[in-house]
Amino acid sequence: MNCLAYLRVSTREQAEEGYSIPAQKEACNKYVKEKNWNLIDEFIDQGESAKSANRPKLQEMLVRIKEDKSIGVVIVHKIDRLARNMEDHVVIRAVLRKNDVQLVSVTENIEDSASGRLVEGILAAMAEFYSSNLAS
Repeated sequence: MNCLAYLRVSTREQAEEGYSIPAQKEACNKYVKEKNWNLIDEFIDQGESAKSANRPKLQEMLVRIKEDKSIGVVIVHKIDRLARNMEDHVVIRAVLRKNDVQLVSVTENIEDSASGRLVEGILAAMAEFYSSNLAS
């Protein structure tokens, strides 16, 4: 299965906590290899907050998904790498679903089932809460 990886860090602290781009890349590559998938591209936003979906590489990846029907999976290290607010998460997921692209988190179990969607929603809400709490 063809897949794309999306990697992001917004601060130096994240890099120090193990969320560095090389660490995310290594985890994603390991997962892809275990699944025997074909990683066809990586989209990396460095120093970009996930408070907004207006990130250059994220937007480039979404365009690629709409144009390249061979893509079956987007892989991320964690859900919060993709978005830190529910509205953006829902919009991104809608693009993925409309184009039959599965979202896989290397560190979180997101199944394509009712319970999996519930867990994903909780993880996305926790990411938004974390971001909002930091701003307080």
